[in-house]
Amino acid sequence: MPPKTEEQFAEIRNEKTKLIMETALQLFANNGFDNTSISAIAKHAAISKGLMYNYFDSKDSLLKAVIMSGMDNFMHFLQVEDENNIEREELIRFIDGNLESIKQNTDYYKLYFSLVFQPKVFSLLGNDFILIFEQLINKLVLYFSQKEEKNPYVKTRLLLAIFDGVGIHYISDPESFPLNDIRELIIEMI
Repeated sequence: MPPKTEEQFAEIRNEKTKLIMETALQLFANNGFDNTSISAIAKHAAISKGLMYNYFDSKDSLLKAVIMSGMDNFMHFLQVEDENNIEREELIRFIDGNLESIKQNTDYYKLYFSLVFQPKVFSLLGNDFILIFEQLINKLVLYFSQKEEKNPYVKTRLLLAIFDGVGIHYISDPESFPLNDIRELIIEMI
């Protein structure tokens, strides 16, 4: 059997990283961050605890990777052609993408909402999280400024608060939460 190529090693590494992050996400979301050990993650991922440390140097770094991956996904939906002119259709794609993401990634949002308000976790996320959040706020403020809203910053924070509330309520009651109807109200608002 010939030795593995650099590409094969990179693919194996990516697959293991993804497996570890998905397993950690599920356990963190359902058992809590503090109640989930590296040993439990390794056991559920069917890998050794020692191998876990080849990918993440601590449970904190693993949590940060999981949260930041979700934030990158969140921001992925706000792709704009012209950074100086955000179109309504681009914002609608952002809203639709994120509402769909809430439906498809309930474990992530369960974890996000349980952790983001804890000072210990927020400090762990540090500047990376703040930079992503500031980018989002700046883009939304620009959009509402272009629409000549009276107070674009306030409108931006309202929209983000609505997203948080929608996420929390959907995760709490996905069967009867009127996500599509709420989507229409959000679209009217923008």
